[in-house]
Amino acid sequence: MKVLARSKGTAALLWLLASGTFACGGGDASTASSSGGAGGSGVSSTSSSTSGSSSSSSTSSASSASSTSGPSNPADAPVPDDAMASARVRAAARLLVDRDGGERAAFADEVARLRAARDRVAGEALQLSSLALPGELVRPARGKIARSFGTLEHERSKATLSRRGIDIEVEDASPVVAPAAGTVRYAGAIRGLDQGIIIDCGTYVTVVAKLGDVTLPVGAPITAGDRIGRAARHRVYLEVRVKLGPGGLPIDPEPLLATTR
Repeated sequence: MKVLARSKGTAALLWLLASGTFACGGGDASTASSSGGAGGSGVSSTSSSTSGSSSSSSTSSASSASSTSGPSNPADAPVPDDAMASARVRAAARLLVDRDGGERAAFADEVARLRAARDRVAGEALQLSSLALPGELVRPARGKIARSFGTLEHERSKATLSRRGIDIEVEDASPVVAPAAGTVRYAGAIRGLDQGIIIDCGTYVTVVAKLGDVTLPVGAPITAGDRIGRAARHRVYLEVRVKLGPGGLPIDPEPLLATTR
């Protein structure tokens, strides 16, 4: 029996050494157990040492197996550096593709607008030969020209501005008349010009503004020289637009005004 127990202990020690889980402490224990001789206590110590080493070996094997298998959830596993770098490259590529797509769409829209403008200008150029310019206009109020058509320098800011009409210096509350025959298309407030009236004269429109009141309704026919209101202050505004292009083409009304002052 003693020989059998000793052979079993030796086999267990050899298995531990082969598996690589035997520690230095285990070697001392095996030496102590083998030096116990043939006594029963030697066999007992060898058995206990063997069983303790076996249990520690199984625990170490279990922990090693669990650490090797990794986390149960793949999403919790750490991402390698090369995978993170690839993800960053893909994100940057998507950003560049989206930006390029937006720029191509903007360029296509701009090209379409330029082509439409080119076609419009070409059509307007064909209309110039048949365009009827206005003849002589009645002065909307008595007075001299205070501000002319074209560019001017602002009195306070010194900025260069573009004027599309003229200002006539008049007395306060002077009567104002229609410069040409036509139909009233608008009567009311005009931004920066107080009250005003827009008259459709066929191939062109006239704008008379800086009025204190307007006496004609929209849609009313009008004859040159008909009274349309009174000056709000000491100036009356006159603008003439030929029906060419969006909003019409402003022209200088001063050469068209009658010589009567």
